[in-house]
Amino acid sequence: MNAYDVFARFYDLDTADCDDDLTFWIQLARRTGGPVLEIGCGTGRVALPLAKAGLPVVGVDVSPAMLAVAREKIAAAGLSRRVELVRANALDLKLERRFPLAFVALNSFGHFAEPGEPERALAMMREHLEPGGLIALDLTNPTPGAFGEGHGVVIHEYTRAGPRPDWQTVKLRSQWQDDLAQRIDVSCIYDEISPTGEVRRTLAAFVLRYFYPNELRLLFEQAGLALEAMYGSYDLDALTDESDRLIVVGRKP
Repeated sequence: MNAYDVFARFYDLDTADCDDDLTFWIQLARRTGGPVLEIGCGTGRVALPLAKAGLPVVGVDVSPAMLAVAREKIAAAGLSRRVELVRANALDLKLERRFPLAFVALNSFGHFAEPGEPERALAMMREHLEPGGLIALDLTNPTPGAFGEGHGVVIHEYTRAGPRPDWQTVKLRSQWQDDLAQRIDVSCIYDEISPTGEVRRTLAAFVLRYFYPNELRLLFEQAGLALEAMYGSYDLDALTDESDRLIVVGRKP
């Protein structure tokens, strides 16, 4: 079982309020013309809207359970001919194809958390770009307090209906932030509660690495990518100390 499989049944609940970025990705994909390569596509949160907008998408994820959810949603929308899903570790990806755009949405680049992995991930994405193609990463701008409580305190993140019919899920989360290592170790508790009060608990954990702007400049340079822009929002506002997002766009020469 893949480490991220356990999140698959809850991921759409986790991201139920995360749609602010969709217009940005659609516009960027239209700018490049498609098809687009999404690394860490998960359950299709971005791939499905891109396909609905008429753009062909190749989505890559390491989790078969995540891809199973994505495949079901895409089929239900009648868009299976527009979306190709690939199960693979992105660090070893070899599609023998080139794209005008490769991107990683909503902090997923931070899952390349071990030494050397960010460099390998960017090198892999560059190899899958056409000359002049773009790479885009969407990350949290790591200003003080940007990631919330980081000392292991358990917080209530949400109570939402699903994923089982007539059940609801209560999510609790705790995390430890290591400023020296630039990583956050996150532990999640999902309590699914039936109408009769039965509780089914699922424990899940992941690591997220975060990056600073100058570090990303260096990573892009080392990967042979020309840095085109850094934005602080999905509206393409300039990056500042107050920005919530850190969106980096680079080009393959």
